Amino acid sequence: MDAKLRTEKSRAGLPAGAIPKDAPLNALTDSTEDASKSVVQGDSADTHADMLEVSLRIAVPPERVFQLLTDPDHIGLWFAQVSGIEPRVGGAVEFVFFNENGSVSVFSGEITAFQANARFGFTWHNRQWTFPPLHVLITLESAGAATLLRLRQTGFAKAPPLERDIHDEGWARYLERLAAVADGTRPEGWNA
Repeated sequence: MDAKLRTEKSRAGLPAGAIPKDAPLNALTDSTEDASKSVVQGDSADTHADMLEVSLRIAVPPERVFQLLTDPDHIGLWFAQVSGIEPRVGGAVEFVFFNENGSVSVFSGEITAFQANARFGFTWHNRQWTFPPLHVLITLESAGAATLLRLRQTGFAKAPPLERDIHDEGWARYLERLAAVADGTRPEGWNA
């Protein structure tokens, strides 16, 4: 699956082609693109150093996307293994990543938003980080038979500058995989 990634900066401070939060759903893609395969990276680091935003239109209803986001049996199909999740606000969550170099990275946090088929939020932190936990909020909107997913991650102001770029690239890659799994295809290069 080839998602179109947009990262060039425009004069307005947003990446070229980035979609403002209040834009209509059909603004997410060029008319020649497959709307289910468009990933738009968020605001530039110059204007919003504390956060990143990513939007994605996925060709399945919010119920399916929410299941892929929150069910431990499904999260590993596109993201990371889950060693624990308490599906409620205040519940614990732990993601385990098996890295290409053979190392293992464990991220622990707390669920901050859990509204079926609409919102999933959590904090996460790696013991190796020397900065506070980051916060992720994912919202889902019905768009006919599809879903508009918006991800906002905050907390980068106290993190090393490179950390935001690492997460920006990571979320673009993982959300492409999420869309592929939602479509019923196996993400290219993914061995989960």
